[in-house]
Amino acid sequence: MNLIICKYEKEGELMGKSKFETTRFYDMIEVKINDSHPHAYKPHLHSELAIGIIEKGDTVLTINEVDYEFGEGDAVIIMPYVVHNCQPKDIHNWSFTMIYLEDSFRDALADALSPDLKIGIAKLGQSEYNKIKNLTSILKSERDDFLKEVEIIDCINTIVDSIEVRISKEHDLVMERIRVYIEAHFLDSLSLDEIATEFDFNKFNLIRRFKRLYNVTPSAYQLQLKVNHAKHLLKSENNLVKVALEAGFYDQAHFSKEFKKATGMTPFQYIKAE
Repeated sequence: MNLIICKYEKEGELMGKSKFETTRFYDMIEVKINDSHPHAYKPHLHSELAIGIIEKGDTVLTINEVDYEFGEGDAVIIMPYVVHNCQPKDIHNWSFTMIYLEDSFRDALADALSPDLKIGIAKLGQSEYNKIKNLTSILKSERDDFLKEVEIIDCINTIVDSIEVRISKEHDLVMERIRVYIEAHFLDSLSLDEIATEFDFNKFNLIRRFKRLYNVTPSAYQLQLKVNHAKHLLKSENNLVKVALEAGFYDQAHFSKEFKKATGMTPFQYIKAE
Protein backbone atom coordinates (compact mmCIF):
# COMPACT_ATOMS: atom_id res chain seq x y z
CA MET A 1 0.00 0.00 0.00
CA ASN A 2 1.69 3.20 -1.17
CA LEU A 3 1.27 6.48 0.66
CA ILE A 4 0.23 9.34 -1.60
CA ILE A 5 0.90 13.03 -1.02
CA CYS A 6 -1.54 14.31 1.58
CA LYS A 7 -3.76 17.11 0.37
CA TYR A 8 -6.68 18.73 2.09
CA GLU A 9 -9.43 21.23 1.45
CA LYS A 10 -10.45 23.81 4.03
CA GLU A 11 -13.59 25.73 3.20
CA GLY A 12 -14.15 29.31 4.34
CA GLU A 13 -15.67 30.60 7.53
CA LEU A 14 -19.38 30.31 8.30
CA MET A 15 -20.63 32.47 11.17
CA GLY A 16 -16.97 32.94 12.03
CA LYS A 17 -16.23 29.33 12.96
CA SER A 18 -17.23 26.90 10.20
CA LYS A 19 -14.65 24.44 8.92
CA PHE A 20 -14.75 21.51 6.52
CA GLU A 21 -11.64 19.49 5.65
CA THR A 22 -11.07 16.51 3.40
CA THR A 23 -7.76 14.66 3.54
CA ARG A 24 -6.67 11.60 1.56
CA PHE A 25 -3.83 9.59 3.07
CA TYR A 26 -3.81 6.60 0.81
CA ASP A 27 -5.52 5.81 -2.48
CA MET A 28 -8.21 4.05 -0.44
CA ILE A 29 -8.59 6.10 2.74
CA GLU A 30 -10.25 9.50 3.11
CA VAL A 31 -10.78 11.50 6.30
CA LYS A 32 -13.35 14.29 6.58
CA ILE A 33 -13.52 16.74 9.47
CA ASN A 34 -16.58 18.93 9.78
CA ASP A 35 -17.05 21.72 12.29
CA SER A 36 -20.38 23.58 11.99
CA HIS A 37 -20.44 23.31 8.20
CA PRO A 38 -23.74 22.50 6.37
CA HIS A 39 -22.43 19.38 4.65
CA ALA A 40 -24.60 17.01 2.55
CA TYR A 41 -27.71 16.95 4.70
CA LYS A 42 -29.89 14.97 2.32
CA PRO A 43 -30.41 11.22 1.74
CA HIS A 44 -27.26 9.87 0.14
CA LEU A 45 -25.07 6.78 -0.14
CA HIS A 46 -21.42 6.02 -0.75
CA SER A 47 -19.47 3.01 -1.95
CA GLU A 48 -17.00 3.34 0.90
CA LEU A 49 -17.38 1.86 4.35
CA ALA A 50 -17.61 4.84 6.72
CA ILE A 51 -16.48 4.99 10.34
CA GLY A 52 -17.06 8.20 12.26
CA ILE A 53 -17.18 9.98 15.60
CA ILE A 54 -19.44 12.78 16.82
CA GLU A 55 -17.17 15.28 18.57
CA LYS A 56 -19.70 18.01 19.34
CA GLY A 57 -23.47 18.37 19.30
CA ASP A 58 -26.31 16.00 18.49
CA THR A 59 -27.66 14.59 15.23
CA VAL A 60 -30.49 12.46 13.93
CA LEU A 61 -29.46 9.74 11.48
CA THR A 62 -32.30 8.36 9.36
CA ILE A 63 -32.25 4.92 7.71
CA ASN A 64 -35.31 3.18 6.28
CA GLU A 65 -37.51 5.99 7.63
CA VAL A 66 -36.37 5.24 11.19
CA ASP A 67 -34.55 7.94 13.20
CA TYR A 68 -31.55 7.15 15.40
CA GLU A 69 -30.11 9.79 17.70
CA PHE A 70 -26.36 10.22 18.15
CA GLY A 71 -24.49 12.72 20.28
CA GLU A 72 -21.09 13.82 21.46
CA GLY A 73 -18.87 10.81 22.19
CA ASP A 74 -20.79 8.40 19.96
CA ALA A 75 -19.22 6.56 17.03
CA VAL A 76 -20.94 5.00 14.03
CA ILE A 77 -20.35 2.61 11.16
CA ILE A 78 -22.23 3.06 7.89
CA MET A 79 -21.89 0.19 5.47
CA PRO A 80 -21.47 0.74 1.70
CA TYR A 81 -24.57 1.53 -0.38
CA VAL A 82 -26.79 2.16 2.64
CA VAL A 83 -28.95 5.21 1.94
CA HIS A 84 -28.93 7.50 4.97
CA ASN A 85 -29.59 11.07 6.01
CA CYS A 86 -27.91 13.01 8.82
CA GLN A 87 -29.48 16.14 10.30
CA PRO A 88 -27.64 17.99 13.11
CA LYS A 89 -29.93 19.53 15.70
CA ASP A 90 -27.85 22.72 15.77
CA ILE A 91 -25.50 23.42 12.85
CA HIS A 92 -23.56 25.92 14.98
CA ASN A 93 -22.85 23.28 17.62
CA TRP A 94 -21.87 20.35 15.43
CA SER A 95 -18.58 18.62 14.72
CA PHE A 96 -17.67 15.16 13.42
CA THR A 97 -14.83 13.18 11.84
CA MET A 98 -15.47 10.46 9.26
CA ILE A 99 -13.00 7.90 7.88
CA TYR A 100 -13.99 6.39 4.53
CA LEU A 101 -12.48 3.03 3.56
CA GLU A 102 -12.70 1.93 -0.04
CA ASP A 103 -11.39 -0.66 -2.50
CA SER A 104 -9.30 -3.42 -0.90
CA PHE A 105 -9.80 -2.18 2.68
CA ARG A 106 -13.57 -2.13 2.29
CA ASP A 107 -13.67 -5.51 0.54
CA ALA A 108 -11.33 -7.17 3.02
CA LEU A 109 -13.48 -6.01 5.91
CA ALA A 110 -16.65 -7.23 4.19
CA ASP A 111 -15.04 -10.64 3.71
CA ALA A 112 -14.01 -10.73 7.37
CA LEU A 113 -17.50 -10.02 8.69
CA SER A 114 -19.74 -12.87 9.64
CA PRO A 115 -23.20 -12.73 8.00
CA ASP A 116 -24.87 -11.33 11.12
CA LEU A 117 -22.48 -8.38 11.12
CA LYS A 118 -23.42 -7.16 7.66
CA ILE A 119 -25.24 -4.26 9.25
CA GLY A 120 -26.55 -0.95 8.04
CA ILE A 121 -25.15 1.04 10.94
CA ALA A 122 -23.81 0.51 14.44
CA LYS A 123 -23.69 2.78 17.47
CA LEU A 124 -20.42 2.33 19.34
CA GLY A 125 -19.08 3.15 22.78
CA GLN A 126 -16.51 5.44 24.38
CA SER A 127 -13.52 3.13 23.92
CA GLU A 128 -14.25 2.79 20.18
CA TYR A 129 -14.68 6.57 19.97
CA ASN A 130 -11.23 7.04 21.51
CA LYS A 131 -9.78 4.41 19.19
CA ILE A 132 -11.05 6.21 16.08
CA LYS A 133 -9.92 9.61 17.36
CA ASN A 134 -6.45 8.21 18.00
CA LEU A 135 -6.38 6.70 14.51
CA THR A 136 -7.06 10.06 12.87
CA SER A 137 -4.11 11.53 14.78
CA ILE A 138 -1.81 8.69 13.69
CA LEU A 139 -2.86 9.06 10.05
CA LYS A 140 -1.93 12.74 10.16
CA SER A 141 1.41 12.08 11.83
CA GLU A 142 4.79 11.35 10.25
CA ARG A 143 4.72 7.74 11.42
CA ASP A 144 5.74 5.09 8.88
CA ASP A 145 3.30 3.34 6.51
CA PHE A 146 3.60 -0.03 8.24
CA LEU A 147 2.46 1.37 11.58
CA LYS A 148 -0.40 3.29 9.97
CA GLU A 149 -1.69 0.24 8.12
CA VAL A 150 -1.55 -1.89 11.26
CA GLU A 151 -3.37 0.80 13.27
CA ILE A 152 -6.09 1.10 10.65
CA ILE A 153 -6.79 -2.64 10.63
CA ASP A 154 -6.53 -2.92 14.42
CA CYS A 155 -8.99 -0.05 14.83
CA ILE A 156 -11.48 -1.64 12.44
CA ASN A 157 -11.19 -5.04 14.14
CA THR A 158 -11.76 -3.45 17.55
CA ILE A 159 -14.86 -1.65 16.34
CA VAL A 160 -16.37 -4.71 14.64
CA ASP A 161 -15.70 -6.93 17.67
CA SER A 162 -17.42 -4.48 20.02
CA ILE A 163 -20.63 -3.89 18.08
CA GLU A 164 -23.59 -3.93 20.47
CA VAL A 165 -26.37 -2.23 18.52
CA ARG A 166 -27.23 -3.62 15.10
CA ILE A 167 -29.71 -2.21 12.64
CA SER A 168 -30.47 -4.86 10.05
CA LYS A 169 -31.87 -3.93 6.70
CA GLU A 170 -35.28 -5.34 5.89
CA HIS A 171 -35.13 -8.13 3.31
CA ASP A 172 -37.20 -7.90 0.15
CA LEU A 173 -35.86 -10.20 -2.56
CA VAL A 174 -37.69 -8.50 -5.43
CA MET A 175 -36.55 -5.03 -4.37
CA GLU A 176 -33.04 -6.35 -3.87
CA ARG A 177 -33.06 -7.65 -7.45
CA ILE A 178 -34.32 -4.28 -8.66
CA ARG A 179 -31.60 -2.50 -6.72
CA VAL A 180 -28.94 -4.73 -8.28
CA TYR A 181 -30.48 -4.09 -11.71
CA ILE A 182 -30.23 -0.33 -11.19
CA GLU A 183 -26.61 -0.66 -10.07
CA ALA A 184 -25.80 -2.63 -13.22
CA HIS A 185 -27.54 -0.10 -15.50
CA PHE A 186 -27.22 3.20 -13.65
CA LEU A 187 -25.44 4.87 -16.60
CA ASP A 188 -28.31 3.94 -18.94
CA SER A 189 -31.50 5.91 -19.52
CA LEU A 190 -33.74 3.89 -17.25
CA SER A 191 -37.51 4.24 -17.07
CA LEU A 192 -39.98 3.16 -14.45
CA ASP A 193 -42.06 1.27 -17.02
CA GLU A 194 -38.95 -0.59 -18.18
CA ILE A 195 -38.09 -1.72 -14.65
CA ALA A 196 -41.70 -2.62 -13.84
CA THR A 197 -41.91 -4.71 -17.01
CA GLU A 198 -38.53 -6.35 -16.43
CA PHE A 199 -39.62 -7.58 -13.00
CA ASP A 200 -43.35 -7.94 -13.71
CA PHE A 201 -44.18 -5.60 -10.88
CA ASN A 202 -46.77 -2.86 -10.42
CA LYS A 203 -44.88 0.45 -10.62
CA PHE A 204 -46.91 2.08 -7.85
CA ASN A 205 -46.06 -0.73 -5.45
CA LEU A 206 -42.50 -0.72 -6.74
CA ILE A 207 -41.99 2.91 -5.70
CA ARG A 208 -43.64 2.35 -2.33
CA ARG A 209 -41.64 -0.78 -1.44
CA PHE A 210 -38.31 0.47 -2.81
CA LYS A 211 -38.54 3.74 -0.88
CA ARG A 212 -39.62 1.95 2.30
CA LEU A 213 -36.61 -0.33 2.07
CA TYR A 214 -33.92 2.10 0.89
CA ASN A 215 -35.34 5.49 1.95
CA VAL A 216 -35.05 6.83 -1.63
CA THR A 217 -36.89 6.34 -4.90
CA PRO A 218 -35.28 4.25 -7.69
CA SER A 219 -34.44 7.41 -9.65
CA ALA A 220 -32.82 9.05 -6.62
CA TYR A 221 -30.82 5.86 -6.04
CA GLN A 222 -29.61 5.95 -9.64
CA LEU A 223 -28.57 9.59 -9.18
CA GLN A 224 -26.57 8.71 -6.08
CA LEU A 225 -24.77 5.97 -8.01
CA LYS A 226 -23.90 8.50 -10.73
CA VAL A 227 -22.46 10.89 -8.17
CA ASN A 228 -20.46 8.09 -6.58
CA HIS A 229 -19.13 7.09 -10.01
CA ALA A 230 -18.17 10.70 -10.67
CA LYS A 231 -16.13 10.77 -7.45
CA HIS A 232 -14.00 7.94 -8.75
CA LEU A 233 -13.62 9.58 -12.17
CA LEU A 234 -12.45 12.83 -10.57
CA LYS A 235 -9.49 11.03 -9.04
CA SER A 236 -7.86 10.84 -12.47
CA GLU A 237 -9.76 13.35 -14.63
CA ASN A 238 -9.95 17.14 -14.13
CA ASN A 239 -12.18 17.90 -17.12
CA LEU A 240 -15.56 18.45 -15.48
CA VAL A 241 -17.49 18.35 -18.75
CA LYS A 242 -15.99 14.97 -19.60
CA VAL A 243 -16.67 13.60 -16.11
CA ALA A 244 -20.24 14.89 -16.19
CA LEU A 245 -20.99 13.11 -19.46
CA GLU A 246 -19.20 9.89 -18.49
CA ALA A 247 -21.13 9.82 -15.20
CA GLY A 248 -24.44 10.11 -17.04
CA PHE A 249 -25.35 13.76 -16.36
CA TYR A 250 -26.93 16.07 -18.94
CA ASP A 251 -24.29 18.78 -18.62
CA GLN A 252 -21.70 20.22 -16.26
CA ALA A 253 -24.17 22.51 -14.49
CA HIS A 254 -26.50 19.63 -13.64
CA PHE A 255 -23.53 17.53 -12.54
CA SER A 256 -22.07 20.24 -10.29
CA LYS A 257 -25.43 20.95 -8.67
CA GLU A 258 -26.17 17.31 -7.84
CA PHE A 259 -22.58 16.59 -6.79
CA LYS A 260 -22.60 19.39 -4.22
CA LYS A 261 -26.00 18.31 -2.90
CA ALA A 262 -24.67 14.80 -2.30
CA THR A 263 -21.13 15.52 -1.07
CA GLY A 264 -21.20 19.04 0.37
CA MET A 265 -18.46 20.07 -2.07
CA THR A 266 -18.33 21.22 -5.66
CA PRO A 267 -16.50 18.91 -8.08
CA PHE A 268 -13.67 21.45 -8.23
CA GLN A 269 -13.29 21.43 -4.44
CA TYR A 270 -13.29 17.64 -4.47
CA ILE A 271 -10.46 17.65 -7.07
CA LYS A 272 -8.41 20.03 -4.90
CA ALA A 273 -8.90 17.70 -1.94
CA GLU A 274 -7.58 14.71 -3.89
